[in-house]
Amino acid sequence: MKGETTPEEVADYCVELHETYGTTFFEGKFSTEDPKISLRMVELIRRKLGDDAMIRIDSNQAYSLSTARRLARPLEDLGVRNWEDPVATIEEMRELRRHCSIPFSTHNIDIARAMETKVPDAFVGNPTTHGGIGRLLRFVGACEHAGIDFWCYSGDSGIGSAAYLHLCAALGWTREPNQSLFRMLPTDITEEEPFSPRNNVVRVPEGPGLGVILSRENLAACHRDFTEKGPCNKYHDPAKPGTYRRLPLN
Repeated sequence: MKGETTPEEVADYCVELHETYGTTFFEGKFSTEDPKISLRMVELIRRKLGDDAMIRIDSNQAYSLSTARRLARPLEDLGVRNWEDPVATIEEMRELRRHCSIPFSTHNIDIARAMETKVPDAFVGNPTTHGGIGRLLRFVGACEHAGIDFWCYSGDSGIGSAAYLHLCAALGWTREPNQSLFRMLPTDITEEEPFSPRNNVVRVPEGPGLGVILSRENLAACHRDFTEKGPCNKYHDPAKPGTYRRLPLN
């Protein structure tokens, strides 16, 4: 991305992805403090790319139950495919289900609780958060038994992405598109460079192991960054070091 800050800029970026890479699957943040701004973004994407574009949104638990209820109908009318973490708790998600037909997903991978509350409709994880390839295989099997969808998200240093591509290609229960930040990742440590979807497809890497080669130079750069700056904190704003976001935003 190029630092888009308005609904119009985000919609134009989606059009650029469609024209350059053949992308018709889109998922993005829907979590502005004023939800009308995010709603405007989805409206523009739908208008510019038509009904064939698949639109999924992620609110990162930003909205109160009352706000999410108000958003449900216009989002349904816009044909949103999935809504990730629309509210702050699973209990609120269960209540929102009464007012919204859009499927919900979450990163909260408590499958026993999901079976009890009947939400979410899908879990979003990856081999790292589940503790490795074997544990992820068992978890996806449990999801299939429970009738809960599963797909992966990226955001790692390339090795985990290679692992999840192999897993999702092999697991029939991963039926929905996976989340991808591939070409946006600044810390990919493979020699092959970040994966880049074409026409919504990423080829599974071929070769020994996971099919990727570790870049010692890139790994050393990431190590230096960690030792000098510490672990990354996506919630930290250098311009406002003493400010912390509180949820819900609205």
